[in-house]
Amino acid sequence: MIKNDVSYLTIVIMVLYVAVSGLVGKLCYLADKTSDNIGGKDDRAKLLKRSDIGWFAAEHFFSLGLLGTVFGLCLATTTSFEGESSVSEIVSGLKVGLHTAFYTTICGIIFSLPLQVQLMILKFKVEDED
Repeated sequence: MIKNDVSYLTIVIMVLYVAVSGLVGKLCYLADKTSDNIGGKDDRAKLLKRSDIGWFAAEHFFSLGLLGTVFGLCLATTTSFEGESSVSEIVSGLKVGLHTAFYTTICGIIFSLPLQVQLMILKFKVEDED
């Protein structure tokens, strides 16, 4: 999958997912710790505030996927506008560009959804303790 993406945006999305997912995991751990404390209302508010980073990332995974789509479509159409290209060169350029377009879009969607689920679990956990 990665070798078919010449923009390398799938790698960026995957690395960001791992980092932000780790952050959300840490926030879930801290939410469990604050549930044991008596005066944890301020701590829970801070956890919700810090989870905004996760929401920002989850929303922008879609944007990065769409950016890769535009990049891939631009790449796919560059060979067809050149002067005297053979049909096989045009099809080869289309194939590379469309691979980039589809893989980045799929990657953006696939990594956004589980992160949003993690964030919803964190939100319900923190709000249930109030």
